[in-house]
Amino acid sequence: GVKIGGDKIAIIGGPCSIEGLQPTLEVAQKALSTATSELQRRFAPRIARRAQQLLGKMTAGRYDRLTLGEDLSLMVAAQQEDTLHSSLWRSDGTMDQLYLALRLAVARELTPEAPLVLDDALVRFDDQRMRAAVEILQELSENRQVILFTCQSREQKIMEELL
Repeated sequence: GVKIGGDKIAIIGGPCSIEGLQPTLEVAQKALSTATSELQRRFAPRIARRAQQLLGKMTAGRYDRLTLGEDLSLMVAAQQEDTLHSSLWRSDGTMDQLYLALRLAVARELTPEAPLVLDDALVRFDDQRMRAAVEILQELSENRQVILFTCQSREQKIMEELL
């Protein structure tokens, strides 16, 4: 185990000073930074494209541009907007749609075989966008298990209509 007391840390091999860990921590930090950069380079463009498609479908084309920054932050623009804005500029419902689109895109790229578990992911969607999201989830369920927990009955009604 690890015990921390004073300026000493006891690790399975015995105690060592915090200063002695500095080189190890620097190597670990560099490795994490490299892994993040590699993730960004390899997956971000595909994730952003897929998230943009999903968001466009959920919002009936209103939000047609989406980018994923180097820090994996989201920028989005509506049809009539010239400038991409941070997701923080959007309503709570639109932010939820944006993050659902991102989650679905990430799941497709990084865990295509794993079940998809969502908890109240559609609770702040208006009826039209909720229907579009349920249709997307229905399509996804053809190739992977999708579990949607919800406190509302409207999602179930839409699913029954789609079946």
